[in-house]
Amino acid sequence: MNRPVGQALLRDRLDELVATFDISTIEPDPLQLVLRQRHPLDQEVAGLVAAAFAYGRADIIVANMGTVLARMSPSPHQYLMAFDRKEAMRRFAGFAHRFHKTPDLVAFLARLSAAIRTHGSLGALFRQCYDERDADIGPSLARFVRALRGDEMQYVLTSPDDGSACKRMNLFLRWMVRRTSPDLGLWTFVDPAKLVVPLDTHVHRIATFLGLNRRKTADWKAARALTDRLARFDRADPVRYDFALCRLGILDLCSRTRRKENCDVCLLRDVCRFPL
Repeated sequence: MNRPVGQALLRDRLDELVATFDISTIEPDPLQLVLRQRHPLDQEVAGLVAAAFAYGRADIIVANMGTVLARMSPSPHQYLMAFDRKEAMRRFAGFAHRFHKTPDLVAFLARLSAAIRTHGSLGALFRQCYDERDADIGPSLARFVRALRGDEMQYVLTSPDDGSACKRMNLFLRWMVRRTSPDLGLWTFVDPAKLVVPLDTHVHRIATFLGLNRRKTADWKAARALTDRLARFDRADPVRYDFALCRLGILDLCSRTRRKENCDVCLLRDVCRFPL
């Protein structure tokens, strides 16, 4: 049903979707690991640890990174302040997440530790990298990633400079910056209007069904273009649609097989352009 869809109707349906998927539908999502922390400094660390390894199945991400954060308790921030590489190799022995193993995790934590010891917190480092004059968050994110990863961590910490969609880093920024649930709104010095959609395969596919995406590759240009289109519906907070759109994919409510029973009850059925 490849027919024109009115922008007002599409906005209304997206708003209904956002209202449907609230924090009660969060599992499985790496954000739930961040919400378990109580102190903002610990939430920052938990957020970057969870987001950096947020690839693959959501339930496996939550299980694997939940174990890592549990071994950094009671305070991930304080653990990194007192970080010792040799001790960490013993503490995280046996870690495996997809193709990343213990040495990769420890090298990543060592970089975070160096940043926290220098700047006091991840938020303080991002504040130093942030420039409100930038058109979007891309240049600030690129500076932040360069400061963190040095000559290492090119895969764990992605950058707009690489041309990738930077889904995981944009996800981390969504958690830290957006002011409303389920996100934490810790970094109030950042304008939510500058955020870029954390574009994963789910959001890329569903955005295509809705006529919001025309690019075949889920790269930075596609993420930037989708954000611009969502800004037509909410210029102050275009990324607020991300959680709900991603839920459709993660919960298999909009699958690649496009099962008819899901289409019949989907809130987006009358604005979807998927050719049945």
